[in-house]
Amino acid sequence: MTQPSENDTRERLVAVASRIFMDRGFARVTMADLARELHMSKKTIYRLFPSKDDLVRAVYYRKTDRIHALFRETVAAGTDFTEKIHWLWINAGKELTEIGARFHEDLRIFNPSLAAELERFRRDEINRNFEMFIENGIRLGALRSDINKELLVQIYISAIMGVINNRVLAASPVTTDQAFRTILDVMFDGILSDGARPHYRRLFGSSV
Repeated sequence: MTQPSENDTRERLVAVASRIFMDRGFARVTMADLARELHMSKKTIYRLFPSKDDLVRAVYYRKTDRIHALFRETVAAGTDFTEKIHWLWINAGKELTEIGARFHEDLRIFNPSLAAELERFRRDEINRNFEMFIENGIRLGALRSDINKELLVQIYISAIMGVINNRVLAASPVTTDQAFRTILDVMFDGILSDGARPHYRRLFGSSV
């Protein structure tokens, strides 16, 4: 049986740590906890990441790299604008909501420099890219020309971060995908131009 390469082991470790840290934070998770979860020795973990801070940074950059990739893939896609922005807002929203409140709080307390970097990434990269897509939609006539793009992005991020979390959905029969779909349907119904709205409904129907 072929043994996994060091790169494969590293990627598996970061993927599992990402799932745990984003959900529960990292302050209360020990390297021993990760070793048990992965059926891996602590020695192997420390060989790949000499400190937990190194692992936290790898988790952080895995997430930001994934969000960067989403924007690149959306720009390169050959589909029309309505399909592009719908796909982007669903998938970028899912990536953002995986960054849980406990991870944010642990960064703020134990790694303020990385917390500040995350805030800059949100402000300078996520907001800027979303605003670029909105501007493009306005130029194409797909979005209303009178919308405030900065405010729209903040409403969108606040909506997904406020609704798509376990505490809200745990007591509801609504799935995460259904919640995302409803948020997007409500928003697009308000921001699409009169000419683009029927096209959106033909493509995706409506949940509202």
